[in-house]
Amino acid sequence: MTFTFPSRLLGELLVERGLIVPADLEDALTEQRATGRRLGEVLVSRGALTGAQLTRALAEQYGIELPTVTVSTVDASEPPAPWQPLGRLLVTRGTISQAALDEALATQRSSDRKLGEVLVTEHGVTMLDLAAALSEQHGLAIGAVAAARPVTSSFPDESFYEVKEPEKTALFSTDSFLEATDFAFEYLAAESPDVLEIIRQRGNQRERVWECDQRGEPLPGKNSLGTYGFDPNAWTGPNFSRD
Repeated sequence: MTFTFPSRLLGELLVERGLIVPADLEDALTEQRATGRRLGEVLVSRGALTGAQLTRALAEQYGIELPTVTVSTVDASEPPAPWQPLGRLLVTRGTISQAALDEALATQRSSDRKLGEVLVTEHGVTMLDLAAALSEQHGLAIGAVAAARPVTSSFPDESFYEVKEPEKTALFSTDSFLEATDFAFEYLAAESPDVLEIIRQRGNQRERVWECDQRGEPLPGKNSLGTYGFDPNAWTGPNFSRD
């Protein structure tokens, strides 16, 4: 299954946090379209923000503070690896087994708890394990010397996200866009619903910010460019996805 990560929305969260400016985001999205590399990797390589700044921002979405961390971009000579949900990446890294991930995902689905919290409290995953996987998920690598501790924090956009099938009740709710995205792709792979969407609520305003079919392919629509930074259904750049 192909996973098309909605890069522009992540970039907009970084803009709202004050870590990058809009011009940085547009330039990085242009380079991403040409190279197929992750938005985070591109932003760091262009000097828009440091790897440590990006990794800390990503980790805070999962309740992790990184007071000490060094970060580098991955080897640019290697072809970009396809984006994977966090849990699958932890399995690939050998941090947890597929059986443990399946159990953690079932717990997440029934409780609305963050996957990272479930993995740490019930499956022996450390916060540094999570931080390392998050870095790799966005094209970065943390150094050997790092420290992590729990923190209650999120991007300051006062948003709430629901993963749901159209016209049905929410399957999962969270204040973390990254968590919602991970859940959505895992649910698509497990259940193959005809359509899955992420709804963002800010105050009284609700809007669909992401929508995919059962293959994980983005549905065509007027907001495709705003969601992904490019039109996924007219993509002419490199194809690095895997089945």
